[in-house]
Amino acid sequence: MAKKTKDNKKLIIGICSAVAVIVVVVVAIILATRGTNLDDSYFVSDGTKYVLTVESDELDFSEDEAEYTPIKTHIVYTYSGDEITGMKTYAEYSSPESAKAAFEALKSAGEETEGAEVNGKYIVMTNTPDQYEGMTSADVKQQVEVMEMLKNMNLDNNKTESTTETETE
Repeated sequence: MAKKTKDNKKLIIGICSAVAVIVVVVVAIILATRGTNLDDSYFVSDGTKYVLTVESDELDFSEDEAEYTPIKTHIVYTYSGDEITGMKTYAEYSSPESAKAAFEALKSAGEETEGAEVNGKYIVMTNTPDQYEGMTSADVKQQVEVMEMLKNMNLDNNKTESTTETETE
């Protein structure tokens, strides 16, 4: 009888171990395939990154490029201390289909797409270290602050112009 109890315990331990391994594998697969869900909350500067967002109307595109013009472009600089550790550019489109079409158009036009991928409604381009080499987090912070100030000045000017136009009518 004691031998049967020992065999049952070994069987139960074996089954529990197998179930635990399966659960770990399933969780790992889910986490690996889930990817990064990008949304507006990601494109906010915090203690690890500075984000510069440019609206499409602030960029200069030709009429030929208008079809594949992103709604916004987000430049994300990651940093640690005063060192820039990475830089990615996120071209935001109205839909995942628009992003895929723009990416395919870039490839067929012979544009460099190495280090670029489509992630939902974004084309994500990973910049190489030589593209941000020599920059410090203080440099980037200052650049982001200046661009935000200019954007706010432009918004203030547009509000003033529309108020003036309304008053003169």
